[in-house]
Amino acid sequence: MKPASWPRYLDCKKLRSGDAANYWNPPNRDLARGFPLHREALGTDLAAAIERANFLNAHLDAWRKFRSSRPLEIAQPGYGTVAWLFDRYFKSDTYKRSVSDRSDGEYRRALARIEDIPTSTGGRFGDLLAKSVSPGAVDKIYTKLRKGPRRDRVRQANLSIVIAARAWDVVWRAHPSVVHPHGENPWRGVELDTRKATKPAATRAEAYALAVALREIGEEHLGAAALICFEWHMRPEHVLDGRITWSDVRPRERPDSVHIMHHKTGVKGWPPLEDEDRALYPELEAYLASLPRLGSPIVLTSARRGPARPYSHGYAQRRVRDARSRAGLSNCITLDACRHGGLTELARAGATEAESRASSMHKSAHMLHIYQKETDDQRVTAARKRRDFIDQNKSGARVRIERQHKSQNERER
Repeated sequence: MKPASWPRYLDCKKLRSGDAANYWNPPNRDLARGFPLHREALGTDLAAAIERANFLNAHLDAWRKFRSSRPLEIAQPGYGTVAWLFDRYFKSDTYKRSVSDRSDGEYRRALARIEDIPTSTGGRFGDLLAKSVSPGAVDKIYTKLRKGPRRDRVRQANLSIVIAARAWDVVWRAHPSVVHPHGENPWRGVELDTRKATKPAATRAEAYALAVALREIGEEHLGAAALICFEWHMRPEHVLDGRITWSDVRPRERPDSVHIMHHKTGVKGWPPLEDEDRALYPELEAYLASLPRLGSPIVLTSARRGPARPYSHGYAQRRVRDARSRAGLSNCITLDACRHGGLTELARAGATEAESRASSMHKSAHMLHIYQKETDDQRVTAARKRRDFIDQNKSGARVRIERQHKSQNERER
């Protein structure tokens, strides 16, 4: 006997495991007349099943009143869930503008890790309603994401939480009542473990060794990509996509500069290639001068394999691994590590924050800090500055004491 408050068309069946599975079954007469929604499994959580059944019944009543055969998004299975929220984020204009093709797969894997976490009721976390997720639940999700034998598990967990917070913000603006009526983002405020989140950075010697090895295996233009990432701090995906051309280097209107654009932020500038005394990037320019020009972009595949064309990111990664193995370089030496290494070298050279940001085309100092690594050189420089400060204060203190003694002696006379 069902309770009086039991929703219409909600059925409960006993499973072999002993659990009770809930289903919503609209009448066949409505289906025959064109009602667009069919039988839906509502899981084993009775409270959630009742809420969903009441929602579907309200839609059925509205359809009966107006006889609309057009399915509404809000009545589709999964509407308002965590998985739905992530899907809406991937389809948003904000995502398409801000996330590159190279990063797309990483973003989707990061959110899939959250969706696939099992819940205590036997379902997936992605099937829970987005507005039911609390900060405490997110903390537990973060703990689960960090568990595992892989060394990069912490970085993956951090990435999942950061991207989920961004997705929540984007979708909430379009669907505030569905995501959370009060606008409280539960994915923000998580205390992330950043001790292992720093990416590796290639040294100058490693970046140039990678370029030489790429040349030796017939990928001299891909070697130029490694050096452009290191010296001019361009993102690998933009170099591989052909977004730096031969006409950008010492053009007729700026023969002493190179035109660089940070395609993620839209910032562009003209880094100088020489000053009054010398060339500033002689090694890179010498490498570029040795390359055949296969087209307008600097980095293109060799014409030996057919018409010259931009590298696919997957093929470029494979060839970098081949060259890295040939040169005996660490597995962490990638095109991305070359870019990070160039930014790290800026910091080691004593460039100020403003100078580094101008060179890297970053809009904020916060993002620059992610790339500039703490080094022993920086610690030595900091210690020297501190010692200079102490010594100067000691010197000033001695002068003040001597003046006081002199003044006191004069008064006594």
